[in-house]
Amino acid sequence: MKKFSAQMSGTTATVVVHDHNVNKLTVSHVADSSAVLGRYKEPEKKNLEAVSLTRDHKPNLKDEKARIERNGGRVVFDGYANHRIYAKNARYPGLNMSRCIGDLVGHDNCGLIAEPEVSTRTVSNEDVVLLVCSDGVWEFINPMEAVNIVSAFTPAKAMAAAEKLAKEAWDRWITKTDGGVVDDITVVLAFLNPENAGRNNNRHSIPGNTAS
Repeated sequence: MKKFSAQMSGTTATVVVHDHNVNKLTVSHVADSSAVLGRYKEPEKKNLEAVSLTRDHKPNLKDEKARIERNGGRVVFDGYANHRIYAKNARYPGLNMSRCIGDLVGHDNCGLIAEPEVSTRTVSNEDVVLLVCSDGVWEFINPMEAVNIVSAFTPAKAMAAAEKLAKEAWDRWITKTDGGVVDDITVVLAFLNPENAGRNNNRHSIPGNTAS
């Protein structure tokens, strides 16, 4: 039709700004494209952990559900895996997130908002990788698995690391759904302290690499 309508379609948004002058991350997000930090648990830099920098904006969260119900919407479990939002006396929009950009019908009738949650975090010497990925990555891969996959690469191989994670997500969708569906898969990867990455495998690294 050569036109775009946001009435019943929308998107997630996650933005991370790294201020190198003060070495601080500012994270702003709407919906469920999560940001995850891979970092060493201890100064000796032996064991990695995954730290979620965002929370998925889901309708069944206590504060999100309360806002939706105050504004005329209702939250219903779909009988499978998701809680979904509907207008009070209707079967739309059926969205399984409580914040988004677009989906204007839900904004008007169901308490959806596009206001992001914003947080800050100082980057430490133990921080290794930053992942910002769409929910197609996180559906079948948990944060620790994702950190382990990309941290096996040096910063010089940042693109290969991002591609490896994306392919793993794709393969799991194909396996879990018998090839029936694959959700959006987007991987953005940054090595935060390149000099520390790959230190246990003695591989060469270069500073400042990112990939998407």
